[in-house]
Amino acid sequence: MLHQNEGPLFTQDRKIFSVNSGKEVPPDSVITADGWNVTRKLITANGTMPGPDIIVHQNQKITVIVHNHLLSEGITIHWHGIEQFGTPAMDGTPFVTQCPILPGQSFNYTFTPRFGGSYFYHSHSGVQFEMGLFGALIVLRKRDPIPLERQHIVQIQEWNHLHDPETLLKYLNHIPADTIKDSTKYQTGPHSILINGKGEFENNMAPLTIFHVDRSEPCLFRLISVASDMGFLFSIPGVKLVVRETDGEEVNPVTVDKIIIFPGERYDIELDLKSYSTGVLKMIVNFLDGRLLAIRKTNVGIGLINMTTNSSTEAEFTPNADYRQIILNCPYLAYPNEGNFSCISIDQLESINHESEIDMINRLNKTFTNFLNFGFRGLMASSVNGRIFKKPSVSALTQPQEVNTRCSKCDVESFCTCSYSVDLESGSEIILVIFNLGKEFLSPHSIHIHGHKFQILKMGLSSSDKDGNIMTTKDIKCSEQLSNEESLCYRAKWTNNTWNDPRKIPNINFQNGVRKDTFLLPAGGYAVARIWATNPGVWFMHCHQSRHLFEGMAVMLNESFEYVPDLPQELPTCHSFDNTLHPQNSLKHSNITTIPPESSSIPVNEAKKSIFGKLYLNKNCYIKDKMSVEIFIVM
Repeated sequence: MLHQNEGPLFTQDRKIFSVNSGKEVPPDSVITADGWNVTRKLITANGTMPGPDIIVHQNQKITVIVHNHLLSEGITIHWHGIEQFGTPAMDGTPFVTQCPILPGQSFNYTFTPRFGGSYFYHSHSGVQFEMGLFGALIVLRKRDPIPLERQHIVQIQEWNHLHDPETLLKYLNHIPADTIKDSTKYQTGPHSILINGKGEFENNMAPLTIFHVDRSEPCLFRLISVASDMGFLFSIPGVKLVVRETDGEEVNPVTVDKIIIFPGERYDIELDLKSYSTGVLKMIVNFLDGRLLAIRKTNVGIGLINMTTNSSTEAEFTPNADYRQIILNCPYLAYPNEGNFSCISIDQLESINHESEIDMINRLNKTFTNFLNFGFRGLMASSVNGRIFKKPSVSALTQPQEVNTRCSKCDVESFCTCSYSVDLESGSEIILVIFNLGKEFLSPHSIHIHGHKFQILKMGLSSSDKDGNIMTTKDIKCSEQLSNEESLCYRAKWTNNTWNDPRKIPNINFQNGVRKDTFLLPAGGYAVARIWATNPGVWFMHCHQSRHLFEGMAVMLNESFEYVPDLPQELPTCHSFDNTLHPQNSLKHSNITTIPPESSSIPVNEAKKSIFGKLYLNKNCYIKDKMSVEIFIVM
């Protein structure tokens, strides 16, 4: 750790001190992370990790002005979980909805969150998310039962204190460790877990995040996984967790002991602490290792819940040996190697349906089913249906006529690299069968969709045998000629033909299936999810584990493009320059009417500019009126 004025720092008794002067240094004046004594570079919003909380109201139009103060990297900011109804250009996905914000440039993100709940923002460029560029975005509802002053944001991340951008990129590119000059930096596994940017490493007594609560009144904790790769098991030993919502979707309350949370997921939990004695409760976060999600007992993340002003007594809890703990979000029929766990899968959550879904265009009485296999291609690549995603060299939303989405070299049992896209017919009901099957290595994945929330209709869970082998689902047939274990499973269909009518699938829940923008896909299993193609735009759908995304586990959804709303007229454009472009092909907004033959025509019109007042905030941002926040991206 390094302080701007005090120089090198060290930790002791949950405090930090200057090596040079011995003076105590306020913990909020430096990013302590896990207290390791080696300084590493970060990329942050307004100089903090996490970045400033942005707290707004439902249906409130907001503007966030992002300035790129980096010297050599472009950036974009994605508003994770915000559907961007009517504002697809504000989604913040590089080369999908916008061109990167270049060094020295700024970008005005203006949008209206239509649904309340817990969200977050993060860079969608390179390894900037892993380097610290993220923060919470909370959308308040008038009917929220617990007031803001009794709400707490819990952002959970893994931490490697040796990583720098070059090492991360080499790791993502599979460059062998022995070719790196300082091979010690190639330790790519996480060293520790941080809660709101604080944690400890090997019991070094670094400062921890402390939440102060009044135990006489209920309180709400908003769990946000800002991890780049790892899954976590969250608990507060001895305290029941009442799950009120997930990913901004209110659900019938479910009481559990622990929650599995993967990158990009959020869970809002209510605590009732009236029956507990005063003292300090421990918030415990464990790593989940491997595809069987083995619970790691070391390198535990810790947060403290202080139920009094100055007591340091810990409220201890020792469970009875026969006590069966209830775990939410299990991706298997039974939790592997944990006999005292009872599992609740995500499709058992029921939406309260307080609010109707929003449609930008009319729904039609048409249903289409798409099978999408999220899997690996050997040890070096990831794909969807064998298509290793390559970003376009232009912004697909604003320069559609310049995007080449052809995947001509792919067939039923081979792979290719391309800007893979799936066309969605306007207004139709889209059933997505998202699965992880085939002869390649099977692993859980954190699947995230932009521009929508999946309605989770059914989870096809897998199981494991005593040797740790995945017992895969038999509901999906990969090939007519090959077994599922022999096929790459790029052209799948239902084993039972009657399931081609999705309403005949057993135990499917169209009535109140939970809606999530990010969910945990089981290894060897599947999810049946529904969206409606009524939010025109180009939406990214991908694994939210950074290595898998970097390797190509992504697809663009080309949705109702003929109805894309007017886009801001001065959106930047970008493209490669080969010096062969003829004048008649040059880009002019008024002439954007065609795209390659395999896709539909896309008219793009101009829109009037909006100007909003500016409010400059360096700390947490609580926006009461239609104003703007400025975020400065710095290293």
